[in-house]
Amino acid sequence: MKIRIKFVNKAKTLLFGFVSIILLMQPALAEKYQVSLFVGMNHVLQYGSEGDYILGENDFPVTPAHTPPNFGAAFAIYLKDNIALELGWRYTLSSKVTLVDPSDQDEVEIDSSKHHTITLNFIYRFLKGNVKPYLILGGGLDKILAKDEFYTTKYGFEVDFLAPEKSIDPLANIGAGIQLLASPNFGIRLDLRYVMIFAEPDSISSLNGVIGITYSF
Repeated sequence: MKIRIKFVNKAKTLLFGFVSIILLMQPALAEKYQVSLFVGMNHVLQYGSEGDYILGENDFPVTPAHTPPNFGAAFAIYLKDNIALELGWRYTLSSKVTLVDPSDQDEVEIDSSKHHTITLNFIYRFLKGNVKPYLILGGGLDKILAKDEFYTTKYGFEVDFLAPEKSIDPLANIGAGIQLLASPNFGIRLDLRYVMIFAEPDSISSLNGVIGITYSF
């Protein structure tokens, strides 16, 4: 646990350090800037294992795949036409999830937790012109907005789901996208990423897809 706390604190320090450096140096480095606003869906892959089942402690060990909506914004500094550093924020809403007790097949429907995510990413664009595919790689921090919740199962049992002790976890993401420019300043952006949140006791993987608008200046 102490090792993980140190790792999270180090990730927070590095992220905020990189952001501070970029903000201080950006007037000299930037060729142009880009602001993006977007909406989309975050398909969370199944995590947990039936082998983690503990009667009375972990009765619903597997969280099935679910797809909550999300939205966000990003600010990119283009060092060249095809190379950028981008600071992004995304807010993931909740969705309904049905958990199953592997011992007796009892079920309970819960609301998944909301999340704030902030990332710092490297972008490489391939083509000039109005169609610009790109690759993106980076990392950051995820903050889960969880609180203690109480539900009643299909068989009438009351169960409680306690918020995790630590609400902030490091993450990594990799993906690709395409920018379609309607003018030198305005465009449409499609973005798809694989995201890994290094949470405990299980890391959480998701596929995040968004569509949005961009403005360059």
